[in-house]
Amino acid sequence: MIIPKLKRIKVSSEQELRNWLAKNSGHKQEVMIVTCNKKSRDKHVSSDQVRETLGEKGWAAGQSYTLDGNLVGHVVSNTL
Repeated sequence: MIIPKLKRIKVSSEQELRNWLAKNSGHKQEVMIVTCNKKSRDKHVSSDQVRETLGEKGWAAGQSYTLDGNLVGHVVSNTL
């Protein structure tokens, strides 16, 4: 599977994701939100949390990818 080369935004909490989305809501763009998987419990943001938060802010979640180590990349785009 080929992982798309997009700007990567690493977040360690749902609040961090909300803050980034608030700052970037006016830009039509596609990026990869990077989160830690379940093994990193203190920094883990689930795929469901990512998708729900994105939907609330008018963003759409696409494919998710397993990245190096314990990281997961979520391709997201602003639908506004």
